[in-house]
Amino acid sequence: MKSLNTLVILTSVISTSVFAGAYVENREAYNLASDQMEFMLRVGYNSDMGAGIMLTNTYTLQRDDELKHGYNEIEGWYPLFKPTDKLTIQPGGLINDKSIGSGGAVYLDVNYKFTPWFNLTVRNRYNHNNYSSTDLNGELDNNDSYEIGNYWNFIITDKFSYTFEPHYFY
Repeated sequence: MKSLNTLVILTSVISTSVFAGAYVENREAYNLASDQMEFMLRVGYNSDMGAGIMLTNTYTLQRDDELKHGYNEIEGWYPLFKPTDKLTIQPGGLINDKSIGSGGAVYLDVNYKFTPWFNLTVRNRYNHNNYSSTDLNGELDNNDSYEIGNYWNFIITDKFSYTFEPHYFY
């Protein structure tokens, strides 16, 4: 998989996690590289200061009759540095578990609030797998990857937001 330089995931997210407190989030995504739909259910909690924790459960659909469990994940983040009221630098990490093994990731987010209803987050993330899978060259590999994600966050109301989330893996 490392020889595949470009992988784009276009994701639409509907979220209620705009403010502090508990939330439930549903999401669907389409992965162009594997031609799979992904359905996700999340529950989480955001603190007043911006730290948070999130639990995720996903399912994938590749054909009309093939719905499979994807993975379970727990993720946490903490706003480490906030030089202005509009700019936040925030590290985070996660661990996941799926039928073929487990993995984890660490990341650094940079978020800028352009307006009260729009902010942009750019994420640099390293993904690690504790299992091997066959890559495009037929070799077994851990399939670790770097990922750059963009989160275009639109706040529609105080209880409803929309996020457009393109990602690039290398």
